[in-house]
Amino acid sequence: MPAELFAVRYKVWRSNKDKSLHLLCAEGSEAFNALPAAIRHLGPWTGGAEGDVTRLRLPYRLMLTEQGFAVVYAPVAQLQLEAVSGVHALHPANTECPQCKGTGRVPMHHGLRDKECPRCGGRGWIKATGR
Repeated sequence: MPAELFAVRYKVWRSNKDKSLHLLCAEGSEAFNALPAAIRHLGPWTGGAEGDVTRLRLPYRLMLTEQGFAVVYAPVAQLQLEAVSGVHALHPANTECPQCKGTGRVPMHHGLRDKECPRCGGRGWIKATGR
């Protein structure tokens, strides 16, 4: 695929024949029409999610930059194209709480219940010590 067709955004297409077959390519009709005929004829395709290429997981981003497209076979519920960022990005001056391991909860009564972590106060992080 020529470099000028590669966009900063991507689009996911789902096959109408096989709902687990997904096609990931650059956004725009030019990018879709530039795909090999064998890939285009796996459809008909239905448009799906769109997003920024920088948010894609590394394997998909590499396939998209090297080949211009990626074919993914996965059920819709299990399809995770974008990298999952942590729920709480820690500030460099903070570290994950060693007692609750970032969850903010600790077990009590031998695991039958849980409670707020007494060390971090349920935040999941503590101030980093400058050691």
